[in-house]
Amino acid sequence: MKNKIISIIVSVAVLGGIGYFFFEQNKDANVPASQPTEAEEIKVSPQEARTSVTIDSATFTKGGYVVVRGSDGKRIGQVIEISSYLPTGTHTNITIELGAFYTYNQEDQLIAMIYHDDGDKSFNELDQPINSSAVFAETGNPVIASVFEHEVAPSDGMGMVTVRYTNTGFEPVKLTVPVGTMVEFINQSDEEMWVASNMHPSHEILSTFDQFQGVGKSQSYMYTFDKKGIWPYHDHINPALEGVITVE
Repeated sequence: MKNKIISIIVSVAVLGGIGYFFFEQNKDANVPASQPTEAEEIKVSPQEARTSVTIDSATFTKGGYVVVRGSDGKRIGQVIEISSYLPTGTHTNITIELGAFYTYNQEDQLIAMIYHDDGDKSFNELDQPINSSAVFAETGNPVIASVFEHEVAPSDGMGMVTVRYTNTGFEPVKLTVPVGTMVEFINQSDEEMWVASNMHPSHEILSTFDQFQGVGKSQSYMYTFDKKGIWPYHDHINPALEGVITVE
């Protein structure tokens, strides 16, 4: 009798061990796979984007910003305003004031899009635009890829030229470029640089030509001059230092 009890105990232990082995081998098959993180997306309701843009929701897989940029519907324009830094996740009811220096034009078709932050939680030229997230602010319709081609590869092939900002001012002080040229202003001074259109401090002559913040040494600001004219500008931090861009 005693031997039978021992045999039963051994059998139960063996069967239990086998069952545990198969459970461990197959337990993951019974657990649903984690859902993938939702891609970057902006949703807006139809609105008149004259003084502000309201975002119904913006989903980030990486921290960054909602950026409002100008557009004529066919080409991407300048950065007009940005949100504060937004961490990973979905954010709702975001209102971006366009600022006192933005002047509404009926031809404007503002674009709202997500930029990924480069890690410093301060908007700059190193932050990565997510073109697939872009929508027209007034309609909510997605922006087609060809709209971004003007900035990435200007159709007129004018490319980019450079202006250096030194301790004594902008070099060259006067520059003439064809329409569609992107100008990069590089800070080679020991102070912060904030490039902006005249007049100081309103910047109303070409209101989109405004860096909106100062940047330190070795950082830069880029602007595509897509309007013909003579555009005087200055350093907003040190307005005595001026320059002129003539666009033909």
